[in-house]
Amino acid sequence: MSFLAQLRQQLSNEQGLKLCYVLQVRQQPEQSVSLSLSLVEYHQGQPIYPGKPYFLQVEHLQRPPPFLAPSDIPLLQMLGKALPRWIQQSKGGLPEFASEEFIQGLIDSQRCFIETEKQVWFPVKLGGRQAVELFWDINNTGDQQLRWRSQMSGTVFCVGPIIFVYDICAQSSTQNYTLSATTNSLTQEAIKTATMHNKALSPQAIESFLSRYQDRWQEYSLPLPEILPRRDVVTTVTPVLYCYSQPASICLKTARNIIELRFRYSSQDYSVTLSANAENNDALYWSGTELVHLTLQPEHERLYQQQLAPFLSQLDPIGLIGASFQWHSSNKNVWQNLLVETRLQLEAEGFQFLIELGFRHHYVVADSWQVNINDDTSDNSQKLSLQLSVAGAAYNLSTLLGQLHDFNTAQQRGERAYFELPDGRLLLLPSEELTGLISDLGDWFSHPNDEFRVPNSQLYRLHDLHEKLPADTQWQGDIEQLNQAIKLHQNPVILDSALCGVKAELRPYQWLGVCWLQHLKQHQVNGLLADDMGLGKTLQALSHLSLEQHQGELKQPALVIAPTSLLHNWSAEIKRFTPHLQHLIIHGPQRHQYWTQLNDYHILISSYQSVANDLKHWQRHVLSWVILDEAQVIKNPRTRASQAVRQLDSAHRLCLSGTPVENHLGELWSLLDFLMPDCLGSHKAFKSTYQKPIEEDGNHDKLQKLLQRIAPFMLRRSKDQVAQDLPAKTEIHETISLNDDQQAFYEKIKSTGWQQLQEDLSDELQDDRKTRGQQQILLLTALLKLRQVCCDPQLLGEHGVSSAKREHCIEMISKLVAENRAILVFSQFTSMLDLLATDLNAQSIPYLMLTGQTRKRQQMVDAFQKGDAPVFLISLKAGGVGLNLTRADTVIHYDPWWNNAAEQQATDRAHRIGQNKPVFVYKLIAENTIEEKIAQLQQRKALLSQHVKHRAQVSGSDFALKLEDLLALWQEESPNS
Repeated sequence: MSFLAQLRQQLSNEQGLKLCYVLQVRQQPEQSVSLSLSLVEYHQGQPIYPGKPYFLQVEHLQRPPPFLAPSDIPLLQMLGKALPRWIQQSKGGLPEFASEEFIQGLIDSQRCFIETEKQVWFPVKLGGRQAVELFWDINNTGDQQLRWRSQMSGTVFCVGPIIFVYDICAQSSTQNYTLSATTNSLTQEAIKTATMHNKALSPQAIESFLSRYQDRWQEYSLPLPEILPRRDVVTTVTPVLYCYSQPASICLKTARNIIELRFRYSSQDYSVTLSANAENNDALYWSGTELVHLTLQPEHERLYQQQLAPFLSQLDPIGLIGASFQWHSSNKNVWQNLLVETRLQLEAEGFQFLIELGFRHHYVVADSWQVNINDDTSDNSQKLSLQLSVAGAAYNLSTLLGQLHDFNTAQQRGERAYFELPDGRLLLLPSEELTGLISDLGDWFSHPNDEFRVPNSQLYRLHDLHEKLPADTQWQGDIEQLNQAIKLHQNPVILDSALCGVKAELRPYQWLGVCWLQHLKQHQVNGLLADDMGLGKTLQALSHLSLEQHQGELKQPALVIAPTSLLHNWSAEIKRFTPHLQHLIIHGPQRHQYWTQLNDYHILISSYQSVANDLKHWQRHVLSWVILDEAQVIKNPRTRASQAVRQLDSAHRLCLSGTPVENHLGELWSLLDFLMPDCLGSHKAFKSTYQKPIEEDGNHDKLQKLLQRIAPFMLRRSKDQVAQDLPAKTEIHETISLNDDQQAFYEKIKSTGWQQLQEDLSDELQDDRKTRGQQQILLLTALLKLRQVCCDPQLLGEHGVSSAKREHCIEMISKLVAENRAILVFSQFTSMLDLLATDLNAQSIPYLMLTGQTRKRQQMVDAFQKGDAPVFLISLKAGGVGLNLTRADTVIHYDPWWNNAAEQQATDRAHRIGQNKPVFVYKLIAENTIEEKIAQLQQRKALLSQHVKHRAQVSGSDFALKLEDLLALWQEESPNS
């Protein structure tokens, strides 16, 4: 044969399908040996087991298939002849004739293996002979069983009269088993007799066995079991609840989780646990020298069984109801309740629990919690370690966070959330609140380091962690951070209002707001004052700054940033309430002359646009406070104004806004991120964690969590909440600066009107009544045009000029409607009401309108009273009398009327008998215009009214609009004034 042919033959012998012989030796529950035939693919001389079973075929013995080697045929013939049941089978017992020759044939095939109980194959080699002997093995309950043992090592098994020993070959570099024939002094008849008695004998059966077989066994030189020395001991009984999972089987279609009642009998030296069985009357324990007899107590067992039954009423008994010692359930909640809550009660009653490893419902709770806080100055954060202890074993919460995604699923199913510990136990969290909090803490988790890192801007959240962890949690490390978080969430200390120095009597809720601002400053955080419109946010902010100045804390100026229309309103409020605070408006073309003088003032006032334009100048100055009025202006973090205010250098920040959320929650994130960057995490994280679940999914739980999270930094009171602190009627003057184009148009109308009036009044004033009346009409006409420009230039047919008041009014109405206010809007110009109606339609705000042309007045009033629309537009003349509109809680006077009494009558449409809410009255006044002069005239008339009060003889002429009044107004408005 050529070299290549030999090589091909060698390769063919080393690979392909071959028959393998697999021996399985089992010691428990009793000794047995079996042989399996398996077809296995060989690759490069190595078997790829387990292969597939080979069923012995008679025809294969005549015409062998390729996978049978010539040496296989005699072995298979021996099996088929000796045991006909082997035909068409792949597995069976070894024939009793199995001689050394047969075993030698198996081993010589080099395809004989021992399969361990773990189903691993090891090749078998033939070893040298070993001497073996029989002995009686005694287990821990005193049962005795006849077994073979080798004088050297290995496992002994007997096939008929032939005895073999197999053992691991320690000398081999690979793990091989050796199979050895044996020698012994027994006859074949003796071995056969011993094999027939391979079952265990209980202590009670020993005497009977000896009386029957002692003589014969002595004749065969077989060893005999011995009667063991016995001692009775006094015991105590303890009920034990044993939990285990029973896998599915042919009889049991699905796996079953079982709790079984057992009993542990104990003495000073011995203990044994027995299954509950009413027929048991004793328990034995082999100590190695004596058989200890533990007397059972069946009466106590029955009492424990009766005591246990009510606690397991939610489980299903296995067996007869009332006599069962086993129960099962497939309900997670039942097992959670049993192993956590009911377990404590049962243990208090003396029951003990024994839970098998792998039990599917091994629920536990933490024995203790520990939190460690460590400062990490490298990235302005704190390292947070959360550890818990279960039965003495410590676990770090960060190693379990991968299971967080299961929390929501568990809660949706109405189940308690849990972590699976490395050993398979299921750690239940103590409360739903803690479950949600731990889920929220996922944004603190740093995957590279497997630890929690808390940004300094979010240390306030330690309070929530403290509240929701068990009360006995141990806090270690820098616990001052925890203390600060706890104090931040406490109510502010109410200070002495006399220290404020404000020329106003603050209402209780307003002074609480001032104390809240002081509270935030003390804990080095910033806040959003979000009271409803009209509750005095400006006054509270000024009172706070006045208190700062009184305490010597206002060492650098505070910057108030407001919409341009409100700059002079802030100035007016400072002059009115805190005149001792020096202030300066930084706005307009002349503003740059003041940059070197800023530190001479307590309060600086500028607009959003100006600050954005002047950012490089502002960045050169350190400010004590940056206060954003109408802070919703920065609701978009990408705008110039929003980005500019974030770059200002200030020790503290404050936002004022009655509408912190106008369109979506991202606007609230922008405000709070200005106040304390990263306090709500990144914008992306906020959208996924809160904004999308709340706005798109309607997740109420997420909304509550968000409100809880921002609670320390936002103070919002509605008018309804502080109604007891409010007077029945609150009047608020809203001063509005004209837009630049509107201001220019106003000056043009004033100039041309003055020239025209000069011509009409060229003759000297005469005392003639008719002449005075004509002059009064001329003055009223000239003043009327100025008033119309203040309302909206469109009233004079000028459509290309904007209206600051109209814009301000619509913005007010939008906010008030969002606060669920019912609003009356009065104007003496019906055409102005038409313009406002157009704007309300554009914003989809429902409204009703009442003018002198309205036919069904009462029908309109009833519709408003029923709540058909939140806004009622009313002309001053048509709505001044005869209407009962007690649903309204807000009145807006769009333009001032000559006589304050007329406005008062209109206001009284809402503020009258039947009104059970405080009424807010807003008067919109165009700054530095005729409207301011009219308002001052109204105040003078009102003072006169207070003096004369209700004297019946007063003619009314004291309150009439006289020619002198009009002349004084015009002269104050004249170009030369």
